[in-house]
Amino acid sequence: MKLSAQVQGERLLTNNSADDRYASYSPGGNHILFESKRDDQWDIYIMDSNGQNQKRLTQHDSSDRRPSWHPSGDLILFESNRTGRFELYELHIADQRLSNIAIGDPEAEPIFARYSPDGSSIAMAIKFSESTAEIGRYDRTTKQLDLLTDNQLRSFYPNWSPDGERLVFFSRHDTDNQDDEIYTMDIPTGMLQRLTNWPKHNFCPSWSHSGTLIAYVTSMEDIRPEIYVMDADGANQRRITFNQDGDTLPQWSPDDTKLLVTGYRNGNFEIVEITLSEQ
Repeated sequence: MKLSAQVQGERLLTNNSADDRYASYSPGGNHILFESKRDDQWDIYIMDSNGQNQKRLTQHDSSDRRPSWHPSGDLILFESNRTGRFELYELHIADQRLSNIAIGDPEAEPIFARYSPDGSSIAMAIKFSESTAEIGRYDRTTKQLDLLTDNQLRSFYPNWSPDGERLVFFSRHDTDNQDDEIYTMDIPTGMLQRLTNWPKHNFCPSWSHSGTLIAYVTSMEDIRPEIYVMDADGANQRRITFNQDGDTLPQWSPDDTKLLVTGYRNGNFEIVEITLSEQ
């Protein structure tokens, strides 16, 4: 599918006085995970793809953040500080069975974790400090965490290519830790390819299910973020949202015709679905 630099339409899926963020479609496209602060702390919620039947999945006094789907659609990943530091947890949706994923480094925190397309691995950022985070891959069978970068800079938000061979993420690898740019990594070789070059920030990339496109966020001149789309090799970068208050955190629908974004609407962050125009 080729996209024009236009959004055909948008639909507000949440609308309340608290922030709703970090939404993603289930593998079948029927449900949406997101995080919400509507009950005074961050918790994980699920809703139908049309915004109906919003339901709280986690019930804890701690912050539960940044959920993502297993490719089976039966369990989810999220981060929680219920032990006093942020760790990864898996939640089986049907029976609410919860398990902790220990990454083996008490000085580091996992963030932005996502299952591989076959479910065997988890990509995540390993945060050591505000200025240092590396991209890691966790093998769910061996329980082994391998660092895929070793830059001692900020690298965050890994998302898998559909074939599971590459990751797209944002990093300060070439910018002296000053601004974020989008990179892809070939996992078997570790080879990096820089896709963007903008003196503010490019961040939160998401690979389309076709493998041909990457949606991402760019900070505009007046700081507000907007959604861009580019080819998977970095070509044909085009802005697709033009909103006064900005949009961020894009995630593709299973058929690549829509994006879920976190949009600032009505005084707070809401989950917004935007439909993309085809050429």
